[in-house]
This record gives sequence, C-alpha cells and structure tokens, in this order.
Amino acid sequence: MKKALTIVFISLLLIGVLGFIGSLLRPVRKASINDVVVVRSQGNLELSFHVEDCFSPEMEEAILSGVPTTFRFRVVLQRKKKFPFFRRALLDIVLEHTVKYDRLKDRFRVRLPEQSDSEFLVKDLEEAKVLMSTVRNLRVIPLWRLSDSGTYQIYIKGELAKQRLPLFFRYILFFVSLWDFETGWERVSIEA
Repeated sequence: MKKALTIVFISLLLIGVLGFIGSLLRPVRKASINDVVVVRSQGNLELSFHVEDCFSPEMEEAILSGVPTTFRFRVVLQRKKKFPFFRRALLDIVLEHTVKYDRLKDRFRVRLPEQSDSEFLVKDLEEAKVLMSTVRNLRVIPLWRLSDSGTYQIYIKGELAKQRLPLFFRYILFFVSLWDFETGWERVSIEA
C-alpha cells in the first residue's frame, strides 16, 4: 500500500513539474481591455468594454471539465486633479462573471451581475466566452453625482479570480497559473 501511494505521489509531482516547465517555455499572452465605450444614458454614466486574449487552451479544457471559472473586473472612477496624490475614488466597483459547464445537460451557465437577466444558459463554448469577456451597459454612476465642469477618469482592470479547487485538482493542477490572466489598467478620460 505504501509503495502504491509513493508511486501516485511521485507521478503527481512529476506531472506538476512538467507543467511548470511547460509554462516557462510557453510564450506569454497578455490579455487587454479593448472597445471601451462610455455613454450617458437615462441619467447614468454607462460603460461597455471587451477583454481580448483572456482564454487559453488550458482554461477552455478546465471549463469543459466542469471547473467553475470567474473573471473579476474592477472599475474605478476618479475626478482628475492636478496632483495625482490628491485624487480619491468616487466609485470603486468589482463585478464577477462566472461560467460553469454542466456536462449532463451539455450547456454553460454564465452569470453576469450587471445584466437585468443575470444568468444565461448557452450551448456553445464560443458564445459563453463572448459573454464572459464582455461587459455591456454597466451603470457606473448617476450623472447628478458628477459636477458640471471637470474631467473624470475611469480605470478598468480584468483578471481571473483565484478559485479554491477541489482537493484532487489542487494536487494535479498546482500549475494552474498556466491559464491565469490579468490585464493592465485601461484609462479613459471623460468630460462632465
């Protein structure tokens, strides 16, 4: 029994080491925020954007295996001041998009908290990926909270939220950083 456990442990360790070495040899992908649109609609400032290059083959494989995957988006609104250290955030929003594949029903459950219908069921992985990586019509702030004059800046960042994996996956997938992504801060200036 001890010999079998030793062989299993060594095998898992070897798989992890090979995965880590593979991650060092793989070219680095950099996810980015694109197509940022800020509009004034129905008394609110609304934001839409899309994240490019946020899905790797390993991430898609994990999603298809049933591992819930969550993208976290952070949106910060500040009034632009002459001296940056005097700035303070008027608003700091964190929202999470989550996808989970149901293998029995062969469909993806995608949760988008900024939408009125916050849960979508789709059959296609490509459609689920578009839903996960796109934020549409996020109500950032009511227009009455902005002063009549001045410049404001919106900062946007996206990342893969770190999940607690089931115990078995923690040993096999300790090289899960292969499918991590994090964007840089995207900045958009708007006039009040």
